[in-house]
Amino acid sequence: MKKKVLIVFKYPHGWNNQVIKKFSNYYDIEHLYINDLENINFKEVVNKINNLIKSKNIEIVVFDADYFKFINYFFIERISCKKKILWTGDDFELHAMNSITASACDLVLSTCPLSVFKYKEKGYEAYVTHGESGQIQNNKNQIKEIDVLFFGALTSDRNDILSYITSKGIVLKNVGHKEGTTGLPENELKKLISKSKIILNLSKTRSSSVGNFTSENIYKFYYQTKGRIIMAGMNGVLCVSEYSPFQDLLFKNDEVPTFFSKEECVKVLSQLLNDDELLAKSTDKFTLKIHELFEDKKSFKLIYDALEKTNNRKVKLIKIPYWYLRIASKQILLRNIKLLNLVKTISQFQIIFKIVKNSNLLVKLLVIFESIINALWYSIVLTVKSK
Repeated sequence: MKKKVLIVFKYPHGWNNQVIKKFSNYYDIEHLYINDLENINFKEVVNKINNLIKSKNIEIVVFDADYFKFINYFFIERISCKKKILWTGDDFELHAMNSITASACDLVLSTCPLSVFKYKEKGYEAYVTHGESGQIQNNKNQIKEIDVLFFGALTSDRNDILSYITSKGIVLKNVGHKEGTTGLPENELKKLISKSKIILNLSKTRSSSVGNFTSENIYKFYYQTKGRIIMAGMNGVLCVSEYSPFQDLLFKNDEVPTFFSKEECVKVLSQLLNDDELLAKSTDKFTLKIHELFEDKKSFKLIYDALEKTNNRKVKLIKIPYWYLRIASKQILLRNIKLLNLVKTISQFQIIFKIVKNSNLLVKLLVIFESIINALWYSIVLTVKSK
């Protein structure tokens, strides 16, 4: 009989199903969305989840932590189960926060190999997973109507590269979406991928949220790990990719055609599109490598073995920094805060007192004072907005 796993998601999103599929190869899965737990505060959310864990005899809980500060160290610490896992897909931007949250967990799963090394450097037990799920699709007999396909967010840098490519006579189908919006449904996207000769991956990503508590937003962009490479290979299509360090770690030089500049991109695409034999050989080599690295059941076996160990290596923090305490305290208080619930909100200060218990006097005073101001201010603002 399979063990049961609960996956705690932030809110419904297309890639949620991919995470569920990975774990379902080895476990029975339950999942929930924090955003669906309306009109209850921090403590009530914790109690509701713990009751579910007890009633369903769940042993392992996976926490989707990225960009959702409510799922913090203090939240995870209060969840009662045998094993806890932090799942991160955007750790390149959120490592400063996630690495503190992860100290409440037994294991860290990240879609980025570089991120895994960062966690291991700190002593965590961490493993690479990826954002795509399923088996390699053989689309060799599919008529390739599209020379080059791009999908993903359309930043100004990406628009510049895409415009340059088309200006050089390369036929490009662009189904990218504006930042802040969602792209095509997965089934439609996979149909387009299967009809394409080449998928174009652009890896430069701007930083937006790390500036809340670090100086990392001083950089114009990062070369980030992108799932387009894996998605292309799993659908039997070659990917031509802008450089990212992820490729250095997992692929040989000729397994993923790579470029740094838009001029290099056009050169690589032209060579492949004008030489059917080269395109076929490159596609076969690339898809074979993707299969070796990312076939679902095989790639997840290492994670399964780690979860089945009696004891996992955990990291103990010397202290939790002031900036993290501020963020966590605010998220605890703002959960279901309104004037009518002010008494309940005030009761949450018991949790605030506990989380600053081991801090110095100055930090205690600052966090508690700011929490009082937040409780009063947001209870009024959010009540007015709701009306």
